[in-house]
Amino acid sequence: MNQWQSKIIDLKEKGLTQSQIATEMDCSQNYVSNLENGICGKRLGYEKGKKLEKLWVKHCSPEQIA
Repeated sequence: MNQWQSKIIDLKEKGLTQSQIATEMDCSQNYVSNLENGICGKRLGYEKGKKLEKLWVKHCSPEQIA
C-alpha cells in the first residue's frame, strides 16, 4: 500500500466519499478510486499530491483527533 492509498482510506474512515475527495483534489471520482486501488499514483502529480495531503491534514492529522 502506498502513501496515497493510506491517505484516501483514512479520509474515507472519517466519512468522506470518493466524490468529496475528488472535488477537493480537482480530479474525477474514478481517479480517486484508481488511487485507492493502487491502479495509479506511484508518480502522483505535485498539485494533486499537495491537495490530497492538505485534505488529509485537515481531517486526519493528530491535532484533529486530540
